[in-house]
Amino acid sequence: MEEKESIQNFFVGKTSPFLLFDKAYHSLYYVVENKIDNHRFSEENNPACEVALIGILAYFEAFCKHQFAAIINIFPELAIKFSEKRRNLQIDLFSVISYQENTFRNLGFILAEKYDFGSALSINGNFRDLIAITPFSKERTIIFDEIVYKRNLLVHHGGYYTLQSLSNARVDIREHKTKAFKDNVKIEPSIYLEHADFLFEMALHITENTIDAIKELELYKSLDEESLQVKAVDQLGVGLYDKIS
Repeated sequence: MEEKESIQNFFVGKTSPFLLFDKAYHSLYYVVENKIDNHRFSEENNPACEVALIGILAYFEAFCKHQFAAIINIFPELAIKFSEKRRNLQIDLFSVISYQENTFRNLGFILAEKYDFGSALSINGNFRDLIAITPFSKERTIIFDEIVYKRNLLVHHGGYYTLQSLSNARVDIREHKTKAFKDNVKIEPSIYLEHADFLFEMALHITENTIDAIKELELYKSLDEESLQVKAVDQLGVGLYDKIS
């Protein structure tokens, strides 16, 4: 059965990517704000901040994937240029059978699942090949790598340093290898908020860059102002409390 045309169908969860991330960002803020103080198990470590850091990075990665998918869903024609740069691009038969006549409308969801959005390099590469933007500068990449480094320690090693992690040349750790398997990364509220705010600013930056790049496309300029696609692009800029553009 063919889907009824609606702006919501362009987006994961029927919600524009930035708005979805904005809600998660504020929800995790309240988790950290309401942490248990003076608890005997959190005198040195802060479980609320640790879990929130894992969460906010997961939501950011999902945001990037959702944004990528939304762009293609709104303008499937962009997948052609993307495929010219990704020669190995394929759509599996299961996806076609699952969506049937709605495959073309859901092309963004199908393609987004195939690509990694867990590093600054992969995010830059995916958006560059799709819409010619590279959100992460060298300086932003360094900050992002540090956040990913801490998240990986928490997820894979319970937060404790390992010899391999302390040898990571991409991150300025400034720790001695004597800390390996003995000391753990500390995520206090101020550190969490600093990292969360950076990710929020990156989501905002990606959204702004996406909208600006789309509006420069002849594909967009040829559309009627009342078209579903123009309204969907406008929806990309909607946040929880503000409208980006």
